[in-house]
Amino acid sequence: MYDPLESNSIPSQQPHAASYWHQHTQVEFPTTTEQLPDTADVVVIGGGYSGLNAALELAENYQQRVVLVEANQLGWGCSTRNAGFAMPGTGRLGYSAWKKRCGEAVAQGIQAEYQLAFARLERHLAACPQQLQAQRGGYVKIAHHERAIADLHSQYQALCEYEPNTMWLNREQIRIRVNSPQAHAAIHFPQSFGLNPLLLLASVARQAVAAGASLVENAAVNGWQTEPSGMHVLHTNKGTIRAPKVIVATNGYTPNHLHPSIHGRSLPVLSSVIVTRTLSLDERAAIRLKPHELVMDTRALKYYFRLLPDGRLLFGGRGAIRGRDAEHPRYVRHLLQAMAATFPALNRLSQQAPEYSWSGWVSVALDDYPRIYSPAAGIFTTMGYCGAGVTFSQLAGQRVAQLAMGETMPTLPFYQSPLPKFPLPQLRRLGQWLYYVVSYVARR
Repeated sequence: MYDPLESNSIPSQQPHAASYWHQHTQVEFPTTTEQLPDTADVVVIGGGYSGLNAALELAENYQQRVVLVEANQLGWGCSTRNAGFAMPGTGRLGYSAWKKRCGEAVAQGIQAEYQLAFARLERHLAACPQQLQAQRGGYVKIAHHERAIADLHSQYQALCEYEPNTMWLNREQIRIRVNSPQAHAAIHFPQSFGLNPLLLLASVARQAVAAGASLVENAAVNGWQTEPSGMHVLHTNKGTIRAPKVIVATNGYTPNHLHPSIHGRSLPVLSSVIVTRTLSLDERAAIRLKPHELVMDTRALKYYFRLLPDGRLLFGGRGAIRGRDAEHPRYVRHLLQAMAATFPALNRLSQQAPEYSWSGWVSVALDDYPRIYSPAAGIFTTMGYCGAGVTFSQLAGQRVAQLAMGETMPTLPFYQSPLPKFPLPQLRRLGQWLYYVVSYVARR
């Protein structure tokens, strides 16, 4: 599997991951541009949620000649490999952490920003005939162990100030909804919902093309020069394009040396997903999980799951450390064992190979939250969602386009500083391995 830390460019002509979404979705993509133009006002690198939203904003509201280049097909990266969790947040910091770091006004401003992200997501939902196959019922964060209850309840008390409809569920209440020995209490976030990530991607892509953006697939950037005039020259396997402004929207798939201004500022981490066969009525009754609710636990290395519209169980968590190991059977076995521990009623199912399994790279920031900023003259980027970007990336794409057009960004941490560089970035994988070891020991 392609590994951003071991390659200087994204390989082109690669097929989509063999995911459940691609096998079970009838989707209409717009007509893309076959020939790469020689010039553009803005080039966007990356055809996922962030890049497509940036292209849409530039074409629709600034009438820019925007060309988006994607190394493979649109959504080849994590935008169509994720689990479809639309949640009010990004990164790994909650409102109480923001309040402690930056004060009440910033925490309130971040909450308002999350609501803008949801509003943009709703726009894309409305533009999709299948309504993104939305499953509305909220997100449940469960305390996976008794010792996690106190901290989770503190989070709940802090959340009530910002999300007054948030509910606390005690052991009896949560086990009516998630029948698991690892469900000891929970917070219910009512605004969250499940969606089909492939339908979301296609909805944004259709809108971007309708607004006038050119989308060029199978055009991997394998060379980048900046002329003394400030013009950026991008070499792809479909030709060369010149532009005064470039937006990098590759997030966890950003090659190790795409541009020196962003080198070493993200840790690409694999998240893996399995999808089972359709559960029987007895199996569904035994686990009590309803298809309209999303679930995630409180582990440092979290597990997340949802019942899909056709009754299959999607179950995900962290995968291999290196791309070369991504498809080793032990990672599927690990998720199956975790599924059985979460739902003992599915122990027999865990002895069978899942019908679908795949992995994707997420971008983890050193200080746990993303940035939308300009790392060098004429270059703009948005990255570091830490695996929580389905909702926020819709707004982040819009924001990075606004930044490229000289707009003043909100006075929030996402927009006011660069993504910090990892110390000794060549040792990122070693640090990740040590963190995984400590986390696995702690969960026992």
